[in-house]
Amino acid sequence: MSVAHEGTFHEGSRGIVRLAWARRLGLPDLAFSDDGGRLLGCRDTAREFIAVELFGQVALCGPTRLVEAAAGLPDDELLGGGALLRLAGPGVHGLRTAVLGFADDLPVFQPDTEPEVSRGNPEAIELETLCPPDDVSSAGIEERGYRFTLLVDDEPAACAAYAVHEGLIADLGVLVAPHRRRQGLGTFMGLLAAHEALAEGYLVQVEAQAQNVAGLRLADALGVVPAGRIASVALRAQ
Repeated sequence: MSVAHEGTFHEGSRGIVRLAWARRLGLPDLAFSDDGGRLLGCRDTAREFIAVELFGQVALCGPTRLVEAAAGLPDDELLGGGALLRLAGPGVHGLRTAVLGFADDLPVFQPDTEPEVSRGNPEAIELETLCPPDDVSSAGIEERGYRFTLLVDDEPAACAAYAVHEGLIADLGVLVAPHRRRQGLGTFMGLLAAHEALAEGYLVQVEAQAQNVAGLRLADALGVVPAGRIASVALRAQ
């Protein structure tokens, strides 16, 4: 199954990404800028301690005591996740580190044959039952409301789904049945969902976990342009 996969991300789209992430982090709309200064967002009710790098600028957000303790640490320590874990202390969980990539345009996508694609939940849920739990968690299909599941021989083979953040960005995840991998189905469905999102006026975002080689390769195959990093931990309830 052949697809073209060279995307673009124009300078003019940076402002949209910055705005979406500023709002997601609870920062002022114009907080991210070209001056590259570190941003600190203190919110004592935060349930997440998070470091985000966009276009070379880092934002650090979470409870005041944690943000202040981390404010002077190097970027790589924060974005590697180790510093977040160390400072947050016992009871934290859900460390995630990922590369952020974006696309604002993709080549015309014309499948060789008409695929059988379902937008229903049952097929996506069935696909999850065929996959290892770690893969299901990484893809995050359940968390994304717009789902596109490819059916092969009446069986779910791959699903691409996106969630809309701040009305601006479509965050994309892809899951492929183990016995259907290495056939290009993940890229195929990722492009299909990405084109749907672009047609709705959203920018496409892919958050590829830093240690997931397959996820990083998929992001590259989809044509998203790496532009940032993220690390976060979930905080225990007080």
